[in-house]
Amino acid sequence: MARQSKKIAKRIQPKKKVESENKQQQSPPQKVGKDYLLIGVLALTIVFLLVGWSNFTATNRALYIALLISLSSTYARRHYNLTAVQDLWVERAGYVSMASAIVLFAFVVYQQYFS
Repeated sequence: MARQSKKIAKRIQPKKKVESENKQQQSPPQKVGKDYLLIGVLALTIVFLLVGWSNFTATNRALYIALLISLSSTYARRHYNLTAVQDLWVERAGYVSMASAIVLFAFVVYQQYFS
């Protein structure tokens, strides 16, 4: 009796693993969380951009706009159902704008402290 139950348990066990693997491969659940920090940084960037617009140089304005585009693309990728092509373009736009923001930040620091 014990042998038979072990054989049955061995036959049933792999089927459960295969079924669970198939479910994971078919549709991985995307966990969309609450991005309060991302929303807060987006709002703070908008406030800085609006309040400081008249005091900023053109380089500072470009820096904040690039940062805003990068943060917005991150938010869009997390919360909107984008097609594969749209997701690829939004991801690339985010990377380009983040790289631009980093380069502009380095330029502003150089301009302000070393020139």
